[in-house]
Amino acid sequence: MKIIKYKKLNNGKYELLLENNLKVRIYEDVIINEELLLKGKIDDLEEIIKINEKYSIYEVSLKYLSHHMSSILGMRKYLHNKKYEDIDIDKTIDKLIKNNYLNDSLYAKSYILNQMKLSNDGPLKIIKHLEDNKINKNIYQDYLEVSNDIWEEKIRKYVNKHIKTNKKSMFVFKNNMMINLLNLGYEREMIDDILCKISLDNEEELRSIEEEKIRKKLAKKYSGYELERKIKEKLYKLGFFR
Repeated sequence: MKIIKYKKLNNGKYELLLENNLKVRIYEDVIINEELLLKGKIDDLEEIIKINEKYSIYEVSLKYLSHHMSSILGMRKYLHNKKYEDIDIDKTIDKLIKNNYLNDSLYAKSYILNQMKLSNDGPLKIIKHLEDNKINKNIYQDYLEVSNDIWEEKIRKYVNKHIKTNKKSMFVFKNNMMINLLNLGYEREMIDDILCKISLDNEEELRSIEEEKIRKKLAKKYSGYELERKIKEKLYKLGFFR
């Protein structure tokens, strides 16, 4: 198929105008390697398109990296999900590493700093993510060697944020905080040390509110001693022990 004319684009591609007014966009590397402009024609358009698709993997990778941080493993999974062949993925990963677009050390550093500043994640959750991405401990451990004061302050901020809207007993609140903070990747001992030092100024008020709600509901079925006993049982389950 004869090439009528061509135009170089600004993204490493050429736009070729072929016979029958057909336009195709081909990567410059394909143009050069297949000597298309030298020959002035394309013998097998379908084959050229297949070759061109293989070259697209690098551009797709760079576009992804412009919007997302990625480890080497993360990029490999992304390209695999895009249905590229393993051999092309391997070549692309090698090229990205060589050109310093993929660097697990820089990724680990950026990820840790972002999670510390922009999320509630604790050190154990951060480490798990890095290990899931097959990043060696020797790469990231220096970036996580920070004072415990930083992690403790993050816990306090998390607790103080939730205590403002808490409507549960201190017992239930602390249990919920313990579960949440463990899931966020903090050490149990550190969490417990901070939770032991907090108290609810309005616990009696919360107890009265819960008691009134329970009383209204149970008064439809019980009365007298039985009603009071049932109310106490419900309050006890909610963590109000007095």
